[in-house]
Amino acid sequence: MQSYSVEKTIRENGQHSVVLVDEDLNIVEEVALFLYYLEGKGRALNTIESYCRDLKEYFTWLSKKELKFYEVNKRSMISFIDFIKSEEVGKKEEKSGRTINKYLATVASFYNYYEGVGGYIDSNPITVKDMPQSNKYFVHKVNKGSLNVNFFRQKEKKSKNIKRLFRNQIELLYEGIETLTEDKELAFRNKILFRLLYESGCRIGETLGLRLMDYSEPDPTDQIGTIYVRRHLPYYHKDHSLKTNERDIPVSMDLIFAIDDYVCSVRPQSDTIDTIFVNHSTSSEGKFMIRSTVESIFKELSEQVGIKCTPHMLRHTHGTELKESGYSEMYLMDRLGHSSIESTKKYMHISYEAQVKAYARFIEQRGGEFE
Repeated sequence: MQSYSVEKTIRENGQHSVVLVDEDLNIVEEVALFLYYLEGKGRALNTIESYCRDLKEYFTWLSKKELKFYEVNKRSMISFIDFIKSEEVGKKEEKSGRTINKYLATVASFYNYYEGVGGYIDSNPITVKDMPQSNKYFVHKVNKGSLNVNFFRQKEKKSKNIKRLFRNQIELLYEGIETLTEDKELAFRNKILFRLLYESGCRIGETLGLRLMDYSEPDPTDQIGTIYVRRHLPYYHKDHSLKTNERDIPVSMDLIFAIDDYVCSVRPQSDTIDTIFVNHSTSSEGKFMIRSTVESIFKELSEQVGIKCTPHMLRHTHGTELKESGYSEMYLMDRLGHSSIESTKKYMHISYEAQVKAYARFIEQRGGEFE
């Protein structure tokens, strides 16, 4: 059975990428073409790498079954699902419906690409056409054409909504940062990082990728400053990749002054690294930060304070608070960097208290209740 691995590459233009290679270090061309297509669609590197890792397992299964990818049919896909569920794939634990569906979605997208290219396959072995039903009396038309339906989709358990925090929790977490270390400069960096995530709604990758020129000049005569979310090529690490669009985010001038204070007075200086946030430890002082470092800080903070908090929860909280204050969904969509309003709506966790206040304003504007 052939074994495969995911390898990182750098293109001639400095752009980072990934490829799937076999045990002889030969690039799997079928996967390479698909990943290049995803790059052209503007997919983030983390997303592309995730696709590549899923396809690594798929091609391992193909090798085990001695199949070419264009020889697979729906009957053989049952074997692939069994393979996913086995201990040979990922961690040695039971796979959830969501995990299985993720693999299936990747493989379906891979075959969708080759359906479009033509010449390799006649139909997608993962999906079926949702054909309109008909009988001799009626013909039911489908306006948008036949829909692709994942024939093997697994049932997923619904997760509880725990993604928003409340103001008192935010304050306790912020105060708790100083208890994590006796290093005052490190605590200062962590507090600025926490504030930026909470007050801008930036993703963790966008925050770590911010450069020294990506915030506006401090101006005591103005109340509002700007965080510039930009795509920098080449970037230092895949954790700094920009998932969606570039954008300008209005923030308080107080935050801008705090960032500038950190950059000018606290941040270890480096001639080669110009991200705003850098490491402070002796072994890697001045080097750019990565996602796992921040996640470790938040894990320790959550345990210390007794309140679960992740960088993404701060993003959800930011979006929810803005929505509760009456911020337009269109403005919010742009601020959070979403490509659709449906994505923005998933970030809405409106509290009952906010609903009460909003309805009270509605009653007042309407002129009260009936007498």
